[in-house]
Amino acid sequence: MSLVLFVASSMAIFAVSWVMSAFVEVPHLVEMAEWSVLWGALSLSGVLVAGRLAFGRWLQVSAVAFLLAGTGIFLSAIVNVVLQQWAVARFGYFDPDFVWWTAGLFAVLVGLATATFGVLVAPPGAAGWPLAFVLLGAAGVAFIVLGNVPGLGDGIEPESWPLAIWIGTSGLYAAAVTVASVIRHATLEPRSSGNAEPAAHL
Repeated sequence: MSLVLFVASSMAIFAVSWVMSAFVEVPHLVEMAEWSVLWGALSLSGVLVAGRLAFGRWLQVSAVAFLLAGTGIFLSAIVNVVLQQWAVARFGYFDPDFVWWTAGLFAVLVGLATATFGVLVAPPGAAGWPLAFVLLGAAGVAFIVLGNVPGLGDGIEPESWPLAIWIGTSGLYAAAVTVASVIRHATLEPRSSGNAEPAAHL
């Protein structure tokens, strides 16, 4: 259910951006950052709504859950903006063909942040599916980060350092939330036999 709401949220950002543009002219880079923030906020809300529908109660959300998810969404916004700036400075305009899979890094980060949030708020027995998407998202980030490694052989040009730093930071974030999610799942699993709600999934 959370996955459906995540995809729906990605569509909703276009509607929200269209409405906002009708009242105020939003600079392009601000709009790029706005995509990540809106998508992330709607997706986290979707996790809570899915939890409410699945378990009949609102899930408890810790400060750590908000911190880790918020960090991923913030990182997604930065990567989206920095990548746009880098492409314009290097090629004169942005085109996904110029940056290949890196163009989707911001979206993978939003998905990873949402899945991490799902693991951290899930009750015993319900963190399995969110954890699977954490692992999938982390693999996606690793694929994109490693895809940029061959370019290091020629050195990093001064104007490429900001992008390189934030791509590297994305890899570190993916590693950190994967560890946090695995630990969280491990602490819930021993109790799941007695307290699980196996028929419900986030």
